[in-house]
Amino acid sequence: MDGFTAEDPDVLIARVQDQVAAAQQRAQAAQQMRAQVEAVRGTAYSQRRELSVTVDASGRLVDVELSDAALDLRARDLSRLIVATAQAASRDAGQQAMDLAAAAFGEDSPVVARLRDEVTARTGDPDEEQ
Repeated sequence: MDGFTAEDPDVLIARVQDQVAAAQQRAQAAQQMRAQVEAVRGTAYSQRRELSVTVDASGRLVDVELSDAALDLRARDLSRLIVATAQAASRDAGQQAMDLAAAAFGEDSPVVARLRDEVTARTGDPDEEQ
């Protein structure tokens, strides 16, 4: 024969229907996760609360709030503080996105692994900074 087994056609049809239903569920989960990820916002505060930075899931800057104390900093120190705080906010948003992906696809999913790699590449490994 050509590699086909002599199975009951009704069994084959049921198997295909199950596979189609599973694929539709995965597609729906992916769409829901995408909408949730688009709503993610990561916020971080500088250590002494001179400023806060908010970014979206891709790390794009959404908001920066400066306190009066931030304005007392030298320009170079303020610049560095903004960058460091934005990076922390980006890590926060990335972690939220990874948590959503893990809930949708499982912690060991290739989607989660890829997202983890992207977040680490964008923000650095927080364990290496300590």
